[in-house]
Amino acid sequence: MDFDEIINNRRSARLFTNEDVSRELINKILQSASIAPSARNRQPWKFYILNNEQKNHIMDMLFEWDKINPKERTSVKGTAEQIKTANKMIMIYSDSYKSKAKNENYKKPDYLSLGCAIENMSLQAINLGLGSCILCDTLYIENEIDEYLGINNFEQICGFIIGSPIYNYPPKIKKDLNDLLLN
Repeated sequence: MDFDEIINNRRSARLFTNEDVSRELINKILQSASIAPSARNRQPWKFYILNNEQKNHIMDMLFEWDKINPKERTSVKGTAEQIKTANKMIMIYSDSYKSKAKNENYKKPDYLSLGCAIENMSLQAINLGLGSCILCDTLYIENEIDEYLGINNFEQICGFIIGSPIYNYPPKIKKDLNDLLLN
């Protein structure tokens, strides 16, 4: 697949087959993240590869949160359903800074760097014939997940699920380039 095909075929996959994703493929995806550009080469990303038990426990935690918060209009239940079918899940974290000045001045550039790394992961998944989806609903139970995994001193950014998609997702309608330009 050439680069334009990879970019044009990138979709958020939400339903997966039960086909196993090997550790070798996960490592290729994470290697792609590790070579992303980063502000001042800080490379603020950290990854936690969940095993099946951990993945399923986080899924159950999301279902439980949805059940005890019925008036909240969120996509938490849908996210839990997506995790259920995903073969692998990775939690993505960022460095935290003790210095107030660094925390204030590094945060936005680090978020941009993390976005680059996560997009590299998404594109590599497509290149490998896999699907992926970025999950931000894990932030509803951020503290609970971090406590469960024993994560301290890192900021949770998102979850990332990977698997063999059940079908080819149709392209979404995107804004015209002229609608994006400010000048």
